Amino acid sequence: MSTLIYFASGAFKPEYENLPFDNIYLIDLWSFKNKAKKFENPNDYIEFEPLRIGKVTCVNSECLKAVNYLKSQNVKADCYVTANTSCHSRPKRCPLGLPFFIGYVMPILKDDYVHITNLKKYYGSTDKNVIDLPYEIDQITKDDNRYIDPAIFVHGNTKDVEIFRMRKKCEVVNIAIDSKIKISVIRDSIWNYYDKLDLVVHSVSDFERRNFFDRIPKVITWNHLVRSKRVYCLYSLSENVWQSKFEISNDLDAIFAHCVQNKINKVGFMPWGNGNYNVFVEKIQNYKNKYPKEIILFHLNKNDYKELTTKYAIKSKNTHNT
Repeated sequence: MSTLIYFASGAFKPEYENLPFDNIYLIDLWSFKNKAKKFENPNDYIEFEPLRIGKVTCVNSECLKAVNYLKSQNVKADCYVTANTSCHSRPKRCPLGLPFFIGYVMPILKDDYVHITNLKKYYGSTDKNVIDLPYEIDQITKDDNRYIDPAIFVHGNTKDVEIFRMRKKCEVVNIAIDSKIKISVIRDSIWNYYDKLDLVVHSVSDFERRNFFDRIPKVITWNHLVRSKRVYCLYSLSENVWQSKFEISNDLDAIFAHCVQNKINKVGFMPWGNGNYNVFVEKIQNYKNKYPKEIILFHLNKNDYKELTTKYAIKSKNTHNT
């Protein structure tokens, strides 16, 4: 079964029925609003029932919520379209062709997929090398049998819309720091490992997007824990009550205290601190508590965690998931 997903798609077009895919998902908050019916029993993903037109499913939803819905339907896309430059929905600042959103979408993309996008509007360049993601990237031209005329998706000029074959290529680096905590760096989306982690530490700063991620189980952002200048009062996941106060000197202390409080073994971090991880290294070198036992540092951009991998890497492994 082949599948195409198109975020900020605009309205349904009859021509979509002729595309060479078994299933097509159109995601747009406004275009299907007048036709969509609210669920009688709302679910955790989307508010309105999807509309089915032949092989096309029209989903009236915000883009981030729609990803959760597609995950719940076990969607794995062969083609991902971000021909429009922003999502016609809240959160308003959610660029569909940039790493922040692509990272969240990666669990519903096949490891070898076709990406139709406008690099110039997202990156200011049409050079494929501006795409800083864990993929091998090849441009698909008109003489390739996978080529799809982007005019079907774009309202207006298509000269800057390009088509790429994306083949996933991850890298795992083990880190040798004198610590009781096992540390590794993985160039991949943290959301591909969500089920294997006990806690996801997200570094998003925008309030509206942070509010979305704070509602996901097992996810906290740097501003999620209740703070004062001297102490953190932590919420116990197991007992659903506010418990002990921990003296802290920085946000990292609060996250480690949260792990101790809730007996969290494995933590995944997104990049933070603008590339300065001196406080992190010092913290884990002197760490004495039982939890956490393992930390995995996830990243999409190749130079994230460079300070750590340059100084402390002991082994790296490339993996092609195709």
